[in-house]
Amino acid sequence: MQDYLANELQTTLEKFTNQARFVQMIVDKQLVVSNRKKADIVTDLRNHMFLPFPKSMAKAAGENEPTVEGEDEEEPEVDANESMADLDYLLGMAIWSLTEEKIAKLKEQAAEKEIKLQALLEKSPKDLWNADLDLFLQEWEVESTH
Repeated sequence: MQDYLANELQTTLEKFTNQARFVQMIVDKQLVVSNRKKADIVTDLRNHMFLPFPKSMAKAAGENEPTVEGEDEEEPEVDANESMADLDYLLGMAIWSLTEEKIAKLKEQAAEKEIKLQALLEKSPKDLWNADLDLFLQEWEVESTH
């Protein structure tokens, strides 16, 4: 259980960190995405070591902003192991997300996840079990008094 929770927090932390870095690079004009082929953009993202996240993982981590282009557009595979869709969590961000405010928000969200991850890693499985039991007992007592 602890490993699963830690993995979920780590994945979300990495996603927010990558999104903040992506937006920062666009704002600083270190990365250009407009008027370029998707395959070239994906190559640049890989060269800059942006992590791929499969679509199902990106949705689980909270990505729900619509893309400017239609979703039914077929995307060619870049290689056998990773499709362009694995970088949609970056390329699917709305244009209004490319601001200094969004960078600050993403960095804040990443810092919050890192704090939660560190707190989780400091707990033993027994601590987690006891916390769950305490919460269950509190809820059970509330329900039994009604």
